[in-house]
Amino acid sequence: MDRTLAGKVALVSGAGPGIGRSTALAFARDGADVVVAARRPGPLEALAREITESTGRRALAIPSDLTDLEASAALVERTVAELGRLDVLVNVATSSFPRRKMVDSDWSTYAGSVQMNVVGTMKLCADAARRMAEQGGGSIINIGTLASTALQAKNGEYSSTKLAMVGLSKTLAREMGAQNVRVNVVTPGFTTGEGLTQLFEQMAASAGITGEEMSERVARTTELKRHVDPDDIAEACLYLGSDRARNVTGVELHVTAGAMIV
Repeated sequence: MDRTLAGKVALVSGAGPGIGRSTALAFARDGADVVVAARRPGPLEALAREITESTGRRALAIPSDLTDLEASAALVERTVAELGRLDVLVNVATSSFPRRKMVDSDWSTYAGSVQMNVVGTMKLCADAARRMAEQGGGSIINIGTLASTALQAKNGEYSSTKLAMVGLSKTLAREMGAQNVRVNVVTPGFTTGEGLTQLFEQMAASAGITGEEMSERVARTTELKRHVDPDDIAEACLYLGSDRARNVTGVELHVTAGAMIV
């Protein structure tokens, strides 16, 4: 068995900075041709060039919006039309929203969160699963969040939509197993990057300390006493996307440095 992704095609949705970029590059280094999809064409095309120049693999940039359900099907079809097949889908794309109590929620905007994190994400999964079944199998990986395990006040919109995504992912795994389509979830811990730096700065301001001190304080709460890097998440996706994990389906893999052990 070839346990690499040589000769395979991977689609990374939400291929922006951080986890999306690291995952796309990791798949290409492992031998896959890669389609990167996100809303902004400029950074997407730059990433595709970087992938090709650094790995020699084919890379295709397709601007796409997961909330557009017709675009979802078109994304899968164009991937197959231009690169010949679709073996792995990684859904990194997500939406975030202001932290607020449920009694203060703007329920008119909640539908938009559901559309992105649940409907759009799972519609793309379904479109990909059908195509994978036709060719004899494949792997789907959705990116989760610790917010769906540690249910925090003022985070109901995000945690509830991600919980729905996890439940639907596991259901899809049960439904598609007979067609050799595996479906799993990778849940990151605090992941380094611009977003985490900004979060620690905000937390530090209210605590009267520096952002670096806040970062160190949070890292000490994990069992491994460190944060997670985007490359750590990419490696988990790489494992689940390849035949290394040929008997792994329907699981949520926490890559959190031991931030929460349940």
